[in-house]
Amino acid sequence: MSGVYHCIPGFRYFQGLPGPAFTGIFLTRVRFVEKIVRPSYSVALIATLPLLLAACSTVGSRAGDQPAADANAYVAFDSSSRLAVPADRDAGLLAGRIEAGSAEQRMRYNVAYRLESDVLTQSLMGETGVPAELGRQSVRQEINLELPPALGAPIQINMLNQQDLQWSFNGDARTDSQRAQLHWQPDHFVFDLRWTPPDVVRVSNHPMGCYVQANLHLPKLPMAKDHAMAMDVSGQACEVHAPARGVVGLAARHEGMAWRWGDGFDSTLRLKRVQPSWQEFGAPEIEPAYEVGLSQGLSLSGWEMGLDMAWRQVDQTEPRESLSAPARWAMNFMLERDLGLVALKARWLYANDPLWFVPLASPVERERLSLLLDFSKWLANKLPGMEARMSASWEQVEDARGVDDHQVQWNVELTW
Repeated sequence: MSGVYHCIPGFRYFQGLPGPAFTGIFLTRVRFVEKIVRPSYSVALIATLPLLLAACSTVGSRAGDQPAADANAYVAFDSSSRLAVPADRDAGLLAGRIEAGSAEQRMRYNVAYRLESDVLTQSLMGETGVPAELGRQSVRQEINLELPPALGAPIQINMLNQQDLQWSFNGDARTDSQRAQLHWQPDHFVFDLRWTPPDVVRVSNHPMGCYVQANLHLPKLPMAKDHAMAMDVSGQACEVHAPARGVVGLAARHEGMAWRWGDGFDSTLRLKRVQPSWQEFGAPEIEPAYEVGLSQGLSLSGWEMGLDMAWRQVDQTEPRESLSAPARWAMNFMLERDLGLVALKARWLYANDPLWFVPLASPVERERLSLLLDFSKWLANKLPGMEARMSASWEQVEDARGVDDHQVQWNVELTW
């Protein structure tokens, strides 16, 4: 019997397998126990781990391959623990990985587990101090598939599922992350399809999240062989989630085309159509919104310039209860210059509203003009050995009512 076998009694069927194989069994066992234990007892589960780790610490870091009965498949195992190498602070309290797939790499599946605990690490290693958290664990599963070639290129599919659980003095916090992607790249175009669960997109800080995104990229256009011109055709299924602006759960479809050209002076001309689902939202039907935009970027002699301007058409069947009508034009201008020890940043934003196609949303600021001088490099040169930041800024903001607000700030931050 190997040392790992003693860590998990009762799995006698696997007694004859090599040591690395038991790592996967141990990780599965720990994950299963965590799922059936109530969150309020998660800390108690961590408290019992020293008994298991004390018995498993003799295993250390191991890796190996266990060939399957079919020569066209493989299984690989890997495990590590900080108990075996206490000086390695990057190693987790317990970590493991299992990978299986076909020999020609057309299918690969891997699952990784990682457990960390500042409390147990400090206790077992004789360290002192107040831990930032009790512990955290992560389980990551990923599948990669490669379908037979079409038009001379294989179709690649990637699916990911990750769960993170953190224990702190204030309770438990769990985050889930899932995504799926299809990628196909023949000789003349590139096709990408991405999917993310709507509930995962909804928790982001952005007022609009897209859970389905499709893009067709043509790197070279037949009608512009002598010019570096490309085109993108895209479609997105999105959801508007902006409680602060009175819009929650509004579905919207985006379709767009973009032409890109230029070398050094990059330019993009775009056409976008947005169709919100007003009937599902409980509002009268409104015609789709349209946007025609032009963005340009230039980098020359230390200067960085960015310009994005757009013309928008939004149908507003009912007058909005606000003091300003939606703007037809939008502008975003940025200018930066690195002067060595001092950096200059200037920006002008006009009608910069990400929800410009939602006339029912409460209005936001109309215009913003800002100027920033960053003296961080100069201050760091004067105070070596310290992390120093210093900047001076001036800002003028005009809100939806047309009222101006001026701000002048001087920020200094020293860390040692």
